[in-house]
Amino acid sequence: MKKYPLLILLLCIIRLFVFAVPVTGVVKDNKGNLLPFASIVVKGGVLGTTANNEGKYSLNLPAGSYTLQCMHVGYRMSEKEIMVEQLPLRVDFTLLLQELTLQEVVIGNNGEDPAYEIIRQAIKKRSFYKNQVDAFKCSVYIKGQLRLQDYPATIFGQKVDFADGDTGKNKMIYLSETIATYSFQKPQKEKVEVTSTRVSGQAEGFGFGSPRYVTFYDNNVQISNALNPRGFISPIAANALNFYHYKFMGSFTENGRLIHHIKVMPKRSYEPLFSGYINIVEKEWRIHSVDLMLTKKSQMELADTLRIEHLYVPVSGDVWMIHSQVVYPAVKMLGFDAKGSFVTVYSDYILNPKFEKSFFNNIILAYDSGSNKKPPAYWDTVRPVPLLDEEVIDYLKKDRLEIMRRDPQYLDSVDRRKNRLTPAGILIFGQTFSRQRKKSSFSYPPLIEITNFNTVEGFNINLAPTWSRNFTANRSVSLTPAVRY
Repeated sequence: MKKYPLLILLLCIIRLFVFAVPVTGVVKDNKGNLLPFASIVVKGGVLGTTANNEGKYSLNLPAGSYTLQCMHVGYRMSEKEIMVEQLPLRVDFTLLLQELTLQEVVIGNNGEDPAYEIIRQAIKKRSFYKNQVDAFKCSVYIKGQLRLQDYPATIFGQKVDFADGDTGKNKMIYLSETIATYSFQKPQKEKVEVTSTRVSGQAEGFGFGSPRYVTFYDNNVQISNALNPRGFISPIAANALNFYHYKFMGSFTENGRLIHHIKVMPKRSYEPLFSGYINIVEKEWRIHSVDLMLTKKSQMELADTLRIEHLYVPVSGDVWMIHSQVVYPAVKMLGFDAKGSFVTVYSDYILNPKFEKSFFNNIILAYDSGSNKKPPAYWDTVRPVPLLDEEVIDYLKKDRLEIMRRDPQYLDSVDRRKNRLTPAGILIFGQTFSRQRKKSSFSYPPLIEITNFNTVEGFNINLAPTWSRNFTANRSVSLTPAVRY
């Protein structure tokens, strides 16, 4: 019996150190404005998180003493020492704008702007930092949202209806979260293992499962094939001086390091180039952070503008890795005006892990079974970036709508409304008739595509209707017979 008190004490100690305690707070500037997507990391470690759009953050830590560092591009880093015990802890941060000093730096020949010599040094070190780590593994959290600010009542004569009961012009049309493990090994071996994913209003949907590790140490920065399949030229690419103008804006000090703030400007329009700012660490010549912009003049497709922020943090000795990436797309097309934010948090880095020989194979993206079946309570315990109130409401509303839309009577009523013949569908757009209960559809092309005329055959008819049916998310059949007369 005497052993039981010792066992209870041991269990209490284990509980104290194993079970994490939530540390929450809000990040603002000195004027009281909320700072979205600020990075909060544990000094000297690999743990960290990112604040949401309203500057709120949450970080689970085992009991102990820590130094939290709060960072945001363009603001002075703030540190706070905390003691985590058994009760939840609130730690707020107020960040000041980064004060730049125009102190002396190395000036190149011909009295050129000091920024050029800094960029030359960064270009020389680019290959070293790109190849510094042979392999790594990390945890990834992605949260993406896209909001409409305005949209037309009709498009090509068809009524625009989101079938959500909301007639307002400002609405969220996409919201998703993904948690995955990203693995990399030189030269170009990658693998993403998705453990959980969800899409608002799509119980069987999959969010962004492929977190492309965008690095500006590459000569050619690949953000998305949809934006530009050829990529964009990095401000520190080997030949960057042929494409960019640079201007030294000043320097600031962080953790004893002098960091130079450089303005990046394209030399010519309509080339795949960034504009904005890049911060370079003195003597080490590594990237500290970036705040860069792409526009239509950057040969960008689909989106009108895209802003990208990167923040690098030390993870082990002389090795710095990306902690957070935030992308802000904006699209205006056919009367639709949409803006969004996609935040990616990289944490729990393991450098040079030992991968099995068969680990990297033809499977680049793998989803765990049931990855999109996690309950809401699960997400409340694992997400590093707190949801906004409107995001919570969006999940609740759209999930309820989806349950209603599965009702057979509702599906039949929707089919009856959508399957009506219309003159525009017959003549110009074609028509699709669906039976949602059976997950099948039948479609045919418009009359202007069916009938043709040429000097050899005269008038001719070329009909190619399509019948399709989905059995599961990964199994479907489609038939398209062609009839020509």
